[in-house]
Amino acid sequence: MLELKAKIGTRGQVVIPKPIRELFQIHAGEDVFFRVSNGDILVRKGPGMKILNRLLDRIEKKTPEPKEIDWDMEYYSQFED
Repeated sequence: MLELKAKIGTRGQVVIPKPIRELFQIHAGEDVFFRVSNGDILVRKGPGMKILNRLLDRIEKKTPEPKEIDWDMEYYSQFED
């Protein structure tokens, strides 16, 4: 179990210690969630949606979306002789 101490600033902010940020790969701008359970405050790393969105952005930039596709023609053309 890893337990590190941090102080709360005057505006209620707390810095997540560097070893924990590195261990959980928490970077600036990412979301964390706070949960109160049995008198404890739990901090959980946000879901990987930002990573997924970054990946999708990169894919979209490389392959442009088709202008217009006639999906009926594409589908039904499989059954024509």
